[in-house]
Order: sequence, then C-alpha cells, then structure tokens
Amino acid sequence: MLRRVVIILVAMTLLACGSEQTSAPVTPPTTSVNDPGREIADQALALSLANKFDEAAPLFRQAAEQGNRPAQYFLGLLYARGDGVAQSYDEAFKWLHKAGMGGHPKAAYHLGEMHVKGEGVAVDHVTALAWFWVGTTLGDRYSETRLRTVAPRLTPEEMGRAKTLSTKLYAEIPHDLKIDRQSLH
Repeated sequence: MLRRVVIILVAMTLLACGSEQTSAPVTPPTTSVNDPGREIADQALALSLANKFDEAAPLFRQAAEQGNRPAQYFLGLLYARGDGVAQSYDEAFKWLHKAGMGGHPKAAYHLGEMHVKGEGVAVDHVTALAWFWVGTTLGDRYSETRLRTVAPRLTPEEMGRAKTLSTKLYAEIPHDLKIDRQSLH
C-alpha cells in the first residue's frame, strides 16, 4: 500500500514539473456592490489590502459619506482598530451602524460584538443577540457562532426581547446587498 502511494506521489510530481503554469491576470479586489462611490471604495479596498491604511481611510470616508455600504463597514473597522485614523469606538459604531442598517452582514456581526464588549456602547447582550440574529439571517457565519455563545447568557424574557428587536431591525434594512467574502480581518 505504501509503495502505491509513493508511486502516485512521484508520478504527480513528475507531471506537475512538466506542465506550464500560466498565471491568470491579477484582478484588483472590488467591493462587488453597485452603491454610490463604488470606484472610490474599490480603490480604498485595494490600498487597505496593501496595508496603506493612511491612504485608504480618506477614500473610504468619501465613499461612505456617499452611501457606499461596504465603505461604511470598512471605515468602521478602521476606526475600531485605529488603522489610518485615530482609534474611536464611537466613530466605529457610527459607521458600522450605518452599514448594518444598510444590510451589511459583517457589520451586523461587529455591532453585536461591540454590544457584548461595550465598545462605543453600553454592554447589552439583548441588543448584541439581536444583531447576531440579523447577521445570521443575512448569511454571516461568525454571527451564527456568536449567537450560540451569547444566547445562553440571557433569560427567557431577554431572549423574547432580543427576538422582537431582531425582527424589527431586519424589517428596517434592505436585503439587496450581496457581498463577496472580502474583508480586512
């Protein structure tokens, strides 16, 4: 059996050595959302992925102010970490909230985390759970994981309030945002 495995591995190695590797053209990353300021947001994303946060932050702000939801999300992350801007949980919450209310699933996750940790807002597990439910419903896998860890901390009454709040939040946000799994974290 071991002999067969070795023969297969050697054959695969020899085949790989003889094949020509053609590199596909590198396409710059995009936010993949047709929001206002998309070109600016895409340019900022490329700079961020190159760790040029000082250059990316003003572009993210410009696109975010035009209503670009991915730019609002990324700008919130920059403020939360202090990358390219002075760290400010208040500013992070402001931009993440705009993105979350715009239907950005990862923003919903981060809003839940901010409520769990008390970053920029008071610690509030009910609101955190509501945002994790919204994020999960929008397709964010991290929200689903956190939903399972935060839910046991709540009483049945608090769970009911969280469900009511998540239903209200979900009804207020648009559901047209389909994003790729591109992120800065």
